[in-house]
Amino acid sequence: MDDVLGPYRHRELSLPELVQAAAGLCVRLPAPADERVRAEPDDRTVRYYQSTGLVDRPVRHDGRNAVYGYRHLLQVVAVKALQGAGRSLAQVQAGLAGVPTSRLEAAVAEALGVSPAAPTPEAPPVAAAPAAMLTFAVADGVWLTVDPARVADPAALAALVRTLTPRSSP
Repeated sequence: MDDVLGPYRHRELSLPELVQAAAGLCVRLPAPADERVRAEPDDRTVRYYQSTGLVDRPVRHDGRNAVYGYRHLLQVVAVKALQGAGRSLAQVQAGLAGVPTSRLEAAVAEALGVSPAAPTPEAPPVAAAPAAMLTFAVADGVWLTVDPARVADPAALAALVRTLTPRSSP
C-alpha cells in the first residue's frame, strides 16, 4: 500500500509547508481538463479557498503565522482534484460542505490512486505528552479553546460555533 498521506496525518503545517505538501500530492492527480485551472495550489490560492469556505480556517495562529493541519491538506487536494475533473468552485464548495475528515481522506486517496489507510484503533500514544490547546476566533472578541485530545475535529467544532454565535452590531 502506498500511504502518501501518512506523513501528514499528525503534522502541523505553515502556509508554505501546506502549499508544498499539496503540490507534491497534486502531481499525482490527472492533469486538469481545463487549461485555466492550475494543477497545483499556491499561497494565494489557499488563502482564497479559505476565504470562500472551501478550506477551513487555520487550526491556530503562532503570532502572525497561520498553522494548518491534515484536514486542510485534504481539503486543498480535494478541491484541486474536483477542479481538475471539471467541477466549478461552486460545485466543489457544495460537494465538500460538512464532509467529515474520514470521508475526505478516502476521496483524496481514491483521487490520488492509492489505497486509503486502514482505520487504526483509537489508542493513546505510547508516550502521551499533553496536547496543546487550540484556540479559534469565533466572533469579534469571542474565542473558543479546544482540547484536541478530546475533540476529533476541532476546526469543524469552531466552524459550528461560529455559525451559532450572533454577530455584534456597531
